[in-house]
This record gives sequence, structure tokens and C-alpha cells, in this order.
Amino acid sequence: MNRLIALAALLAATPALAVPTPVTVRVISQGAKFIGTGMGGVDIMLVDAATGAELAKGRVEGGTGDTAKIMNGAARGAPIADDGAARFSTTVDITEPRLVRLLVAGPKRPAGVEVAKTEVRWLIPGQPVVGDGWVVELPGLALTARREGGRVVADVSMLCGCPIAPGTLWDEGRFRINAWVAGKPVPLGFAGQTGRFAADVPAGAEWVTAVDTLSGATSAAKIAP
Repeated sequence: MNRLIALAALLAATPALAVPTPVTVRVISQGAKFIGTGMGGVDIMLVDAATGAELAKGRVEGGTGDTAKIMNGAARGAPIADDGAARFSTTVDITEPRLVRLLVAGPKRPAGVEVAKTEVRWLIPGQPVVGDGWVVELPGLALTARREGGRVVADVSMLCGCPIAPGTLWDEGRFRINAWVAGKPVPLGFAGQTGRFAADVPAGAEWVTAVDTLSGATSAAKIAP
């Protein structure tokens, strides 16, 4: 009996073995495709939500994915990522269910368009995040603006780099690009080059805004001199 009691005490004192738990993270642009290497990637960090301890970090890299799978309205819950779709994959060793916070920041190019977002979810020891993985949607548009003489020129794309141009899935006609002068919008028109909008704008304009009227994505950028 004493031996059984001693064995039970030993087992109780033995630390639980950590279980390798795979995690795949993907980041998708609002109204478009996966964000990956073409836009400089997206920085990822996983931390313990209770303690703040870092569990893993890296960068989402890869392609934007299969246009038809992503944009043609797959059934709810159906995977939309192919093997080439941008991702960050890691393994977290945990001994019990753990609430994990995911920190996302990107895209990294062009400078100034980065969006940050935080999400939390439970990880279960040994249980992969199924389907496409942990998919985070980043809101907004990649927007930069500058002044060229009396004109303001804005370059706009989806955060994945998907092109805004006539006849594409991201037709230029659905976008509203405005410079702002004394609180009033001055519309910028499509300038004949993918993602470029321009107009003569009076002095004093500091901001350009962009709105995708279909997806609702919005962005704003200071006008560079």
C-alpha cells in the first residue's frame, strides 16, 4: 500500500509533458486575397494571453492564392487557400488549453500602409487549427499620395497588392478617391495607370482618402510634398 501511495505521489509530482500543437496563420485583405511576399509580408507574434509570454513569431510569406477559390463565394467554412497561399506556420508546445493572443502587422510595403490587428483564440494541446488555419482579415487599402506641381497623385491597391483597374475584379469605378481642402473633398479620377488616381488640387490639401464602395474598405494618407 505504501508503495502505491508513493507511486501516486511521484506521478502527481511529475510535470505534464508539453504537446506539440501546430498553428498556421494566414492574413487576407478586406475584399480581396491573401497578403504575402509581394507586399513585403505580414509580421506575426503569438503570445500567452494571460502572461504576455512570447510563444512564436515570424512573417507571413507566399502568394496571394487562387483567385477563383477566394473571390467566387465559397460555401461558409470551406477552405479557400491553396498550397501556395501565403502563411506562417509554427508549432507551440503546450500542456493544457491556452488562450493565445495573435498580433498582426502588415503589409510591410509600401511604407506607411501597415495595418495592425489583434485577435485571441483557444489552442488545445495537439489540436491543429483546421481548414485554412487562423485567418485574420486586415481592413483597409494600400494608399500613398504625393503632390506633383498643382496635381495630387494617389496610388491605391488592395492590401494584397491586387490591382485596381477597369475590367478587373477591383474595377476602378467602385473606388472613391478624394483629396481634402479645408474640409471639402476634391475627387481624384483614374489616371490611366493601374491603381493611379490624380487631379488638380488647390494648395492646402493635406490628406487623401480612399473608399472601396463594394467591400467597405477605407484608408487615408498624408500627401507627401
